[in-house]
Amino acid sequence: MPRFLHFIKTFHKKQFFKLPPEQKAKLLLHDRFYFFAGLYYMEAKKYKEATLCFEHAKAYKHLIIAYQKQGLYSKALLVAQEHGYYDLGAKLCLHIENNKKAASFYSYKKPLKAAKLYEKDGFYFEAGMNYLKAYEPIKAYDAFNCCSNIEDKQKGFAALNEFSLVLYFTKHYENAFEIFLALGDYYSALDCAKKLREPILIKSTTLLLAADEAENAHFLLAGKCAEQVAPEHALIYYAQGKSYYDMIRLLISREEYDKAINLCLLQEQFEMANEIANTYNSDLMVI
Repeated sequence: MPRFLHFIKTFHKKQFFKLPPEQKAKLLLHDRFYFFAGLYYMEAKKYKEATLCFEHAKAYKHLIIAYQKQGLYSKALLVAQEHGYYDLGAKLCLHIENNKKAASFYSYKKPLKAAKLYEKDGFYFEAGMNYLKAYEPIKAYDAFNCCSNIEDKQKGFAALNEFSLVLYFTKHYENAFEIFLALGDYYSALDCAKKLREPILIKSTTLLLAADEAENAHFLLAGKCAEQVAPEHALIYYAQGKSYYDMIRLLISREEYDKAINLCLLQEQFEMANEIANTYNSDLMVI
């Protein structure tokens, strides 16, 4: 501060503030007031000189602007990257129409903006990762699902699965449920539904799980899944899997004895048909 006061006293007599910007800059530079000298050099459009001053002053924000004025964008972006001027770096990238680089700057503190920029230019994996950082998992799923590269899609879904596990173990079951469902992990989704104690959700998820197993030709497993919530579906799956004993067992549990006996007869299980008829006093007589 004493040096600054000395400067003011010395140059006040020389009518410093009436001098042209470049002369002001030179006088300030002489006394090593680099930052203020840089400002006056900028005003005089002497950007190279301003650059040197801002480098000495470690005034990185102004240094970025000085580089920009000279069209030295790569140097400006390097300074922005190294010293954490992410917003300024992003705006500069947008100015030179480099959306991908702008997105990389936004990803530090504004991942949602980054995700949208990446997505706009078709960088879906990067978009998905930034949607995750912004706590938008369903949007992340949509982005990963658009990846043309299979490895990127798999890595994205793996990251999404880890995200959903964190939600699950921190008891955010509803959010975890949505992600598991999107990923087709119906077992985990069903577990979340049970934690939420939502009967309708439990039933619908169980049916999805059963349908998925059936689609993969796991008919017995599909039947077991569906049996408690939709026995009529379970009967169909058991029939598709030719698991007739399970069908008979389920029909008996539903007190549909005649249907169970008929099924036994179709399978030529006459002893079993007689046993069912005698045990449950069925009107259907077996010869």
